Amino acid sequence: MEELDRLKKGLESSQTMLLKNSDNGLNCSFISYGLVKDDFVVKDEDLVDALTQTGPNGIVEGNNFERLRNNYGWFSLRVKSRKLLKELK
Repeated sequence: MEELDRLKKGLESSQTMLLKNSDNGLNCSFISYGLVKDDFVVKDEDLVDALTQTGPNGIVEGNNFERLRNNYGWFSLRVKSRKLLKELK
């Protein structure tokens, strides 16, 4: 999944993640030292659901950001397993 790879790269190179709903998905912006490092739209429903649970107010920073960065393997596994379960049904 291209979106998961881009999310991983954004987490590695930033300090804050902003999430905003848009017409065509969830806009995900990565901020480092006040500058936007990366900005893209997430269209996958399972990934959108997981990200909105991570940052319910649309801002992921501080401890929540570090937790997501450090547990990214489990996060991506959760998203991938949801997609697999939907395909098997």
